[in-house]
Amino acid sequence: MSDAKQEFEQIRQAVEAADQALGDALSARASAVAALAELRKRASDAYFALPRDSEVVGRMLERVHVFPKDGVRSVMREVLSACATVIAPIEVVYAGQAGGFGHLAARAHFGATAHLRAVDTAEAMLLEIDRGHAAFGLLPFETSYDGAVTQTLNLLARSDVKISAEVPIRRSFHLMSKSGRAEDVKKIYAAPSALAACEKYLARKFSHAVLIDTHSHMAAAEHATGEPDAAALGTDVAAELAGLTRVESSVEDLADLDTRYVVVGNDYPPRSGADRTAIAIALHDAPGVLLDCLRPFADRKINISRLETRPARGWEFRYLILVEVDGHITDRSVLASIEELRTAGRYVKVLGSYPNVKER
Repeated sequence: MSDAKQEFEQIRQAVEAADQALGDALSARASAVAALAELRKRASDAYFALPRDSEVVGRMLERVHVFPKDGVRSVMREVLSACATVIAPIEVVYAGQAGGFGHLAARAHFGATAHLRAVDTAEAMLLEIDRGHAAFGLLPFETSYDGAVTQTLNLLARSDVKISAEVPIRRSFHLMSKSGRAEDVKKIYAAPSALAACEKYLARKFSHAVLIDTHSHMAAAEHATGEPDAAALGTDVAAELAGLTRVESSVEDLADLDTRYVVVGNDYPPRSGADRTAIAIALHDAPGVLLDCLRPFADRKINISRLETRPARGWEFRYLILVEVDGHITDRSVLASIEELRTAGRYVKVLGSYPNVKER
C-alpha cells in the first residue's frame, strides 16, 4: 500500500471513530435527559434543573478548538432542542407567517425540534406567553434600513415579558424549485415583500416568467412544489419544509437587509460575560434632561451601544427612547445606573438583559 493510501486509510478510520463517538455521546445525553424526566415524575415535589443552555454552549465553545465556533453553536442548539423534546417540547411562538423570517429566526435560535408556531400579530404572541401557552416568543426588534421597530418597542415597554436573547437574521431571498434548474422556470410564486425585494433581479433574469402573488413564503413554496415549471422566492426554512432545491441564492436587490429579532420570555438569562441591557425611557420636557439621563452611565464608564427615539403610540408622552448599554442587569454598575436614571426619567422600563451575539 502506498504512503498516500495508508494515510487516507488512517484518516477514514479516524472519521469513522469520531462518528461512532459522536453517536454514542448523543445517545448518552438523550438517555441522561430521559432519566431526569423519570426522576421528576417520581419526585414531583423536588426541583431538579440542568445547566442553562447558554452555559452548556459556552462550555462547549471552550472545549472545541478545531471545529468552527459558529458550527459548534448550531450543532449544540440542535442537540439541546432535541434533548428538550425528551422531557417536553419547547413551545415557541413567533409573529408572522410560517416560512417567513420570524420562523427562520425561531429555527436558528431554538433548533428544528422545538415546537414552533406562527401567530398573526405581535399582540397575540405576547398573549400566548402571558397565558402560559408558550415559553418564548420572537419579535423583530431592529432593521438595518429603519432602525428600531416602533411597534415592538411600544409593546415591550407595556409588557411584563423580558428580552432574553437576540437573533440577527439576514433577509435573504432564494429562488427555489423542485428541479433546481433555471431553464425550467416559467412562473414564479412569491409573497409581495419578496417580489418587492427582488424586483430588479426578476426583471433582469426572469423577465419572461409570470409573477404570481401569494399570501406567504410558505404558500409560494407549496405552489412551486406541485408545478414542474414553477419556482418560488422565499427563505431557507420554506425551502426545507417544502422540499425545494435552490435555483439561485440571495437574489435580493440589496444585500444588506438585516433584521435583529429578540427572544422574549418570563426570565432574565444569567450573565454570559458579554451582555447588553435594553431600556425604554420617556423623559420630562426640560432643558438638559437627556444629558441627565445619560450621565449615570458615563459616570460609571458604561458604554451606550444604541440610543434611538421612537414615537410613543398610545402613551401620555410623545416619544420613547431606546437605550442599549453594555452589561447585565445584575451587574452592580448597570443596576446602580438604572436606579439613578429613574430620578431623571419620566418613565423607565428595563426591557431585558441578554448575550451580545456580536461579542461571542
